[in-house]
Order: sequence, then structure tokens, then C-alpha cells
Amino acid sequence: MRCLGQELFSLRKSQKKSMKSVAKDTKMSPSILCKVEKGLYENFYVTRLLRLCKYYKVDMVEMLVRAEDKDRNNSI
Repeated sequence: MRCLGQELFSLRKSQKKSMKSVAKDTKMSPSILCKVEKGLYENFYVTRLLRLCKYYKVDMVEMLVRAEDKDRNNSI
């Protein structure tokens, strides 16, 4: 979950979006979004991930693969 959060954080920063604006536009609370980006949110549903991927205009499968690759490289 941490690597997925890092990917979401990187996307937000690369698109120069504030956490508050992303939370508002995706109808998520800023505190949930913050926890997701830090990898601390346990009940992260696929629907929320899909909503964020659509917002950032990235493919959800590609996002998951990048996060999994990052996780794999960090655990070696």
C-alpha cells in the first residue's frame, strides 16, 4: 500500500495539485487522501483508486504495476 501511495503522491505533485483540491474534486476527505498517500489507510477501496486514476488521467492497471514494481525493488 505504501508504494501505491507514493505513486499517487508523485502524480499529484507532478500535476501541481494541492491535496485540498484533489480531495474536493474526487469527493474524498483530505485526511483520507493524506493517509492513502502515506500508505496508512487500511480500507482503501478499488472504487477510490479508480476515481483517483480517472482524475489524474492514468490507467489503473499501469498504476498498480508501477507500485508493485517499486514495492518489489524496495524489498530486495
